[in-house]
Amino acid sequence: RFPSQPSSRSHPLQSKHKPSTMTQKQLVAVAIATACAGITTGALTFASFCDVRSFLAHLDARQSDLVVSHFQVWWPNGRDFMVPLLLANIVAHGTACGITGDPLWAATGAAVGLILPYTGLVLGGDIVKLRKASPEDADKTARRFCALHHVRSVMAAASFGLSLFGMGRQFAKSGM
Repeated sequence: RFPSQPSSRSHPLQSKHKPSTMTQKQLVAVAIATACAGITTGALTFASFCDVRSFLAHLDARQSDLVVSHFQVWWPNGRDFMVPLLLANIVAHGTACGITGDPLWAATGAAVGLILPYTGLVLGGDIVKLRKASPEDADKTARRFCALHHVRSVMAAASFGLSLFGMGRQFAKSGM
C-alpha cells in the first residue's frame, strides 16, 4: 500500500459515520480542558511522589518538627495554586461539554472538580491539625494525610486520561 492510497481501515476512535465538521471553538475548548486536566495531574502527581515522600522520609527519621514547620508553609502555597486551577478545570470542562454537546466533558469536569470537596471533607481535619500541630502530635496525622493525598492524584489522572480520550474522539470525528 502506498501513502497516496486511501486506507480501507478506519481509525479505532473514528466513527463509522461520515465525519462531522468540528469548529475551531470546539477544538480550542477540548484542548484547553485537556491541558487543564494535564496540569492538575502533573501538580498533584509531583506532590504525591516528591512532597509526600519527603514528608514520610522526615517522619521515618523522627524529624516531625521539620514536617510540621514545612507543612505550615507548604499547604497555603499549594492551596493558593490548586484552588484556582481546579476552578479553571471545572469551567474549561463545562465549556467543552456545552460547546461540543458531549457529556464526557461533564464527567471529566466532575472527576477533577470533586478534588475540591474531597480535600475539604476528607483531608480538611488533618490539614487543620498539621497547621497547628506540635511535633509530638504530628506523626499519625501526617502519615494519614500523606496516604489520603494520593487519591487526589488518581482523580486528576482519571480526568486527564478521559480528557485525552475525549479529545482524540473529537479529532477523529472531525476527520483529523
